Amino acid sequence: MGILSGAFSPLPKTFALQIAEKIERQFPPKSEPLLAKKGAQRRLEGVLQPIMNDIVTFQKEQKLGWIGKARVGNAFRWALTDKGYSKEFVEALTEGVVRTIATS
Repeated sequence: MGILSGAFSPLPKTFALQIAEKIERQFPPKSEPLLAKKGAQRRLEGVLQPIMNDIVTFQKEQKLGWIGKARVGNAFRWALTDKGYSKEFVEALTEGVVRTIATS
């Protein structure tokens, strides 16, 4: 996928929405206040590890340019925000997603 093809392809946004849906199903916004407890932190880590693996696989298959990577990050951020997660939670997860896709 070239630099400009990431600007027009629906794949980055679709992928971002899919991973946001996985997070919502496995760790809904109502679970977020429980993160102060160790068990909830481990549960979230267990949810995120396969998703980060999916991100690495997606990037290797699609070879997104910087526009495509930015589109994944933005779509992911807005999807989590719309689902009701806190700003801090959204920022932390988005940073992890962007960092993972950028280094893959």
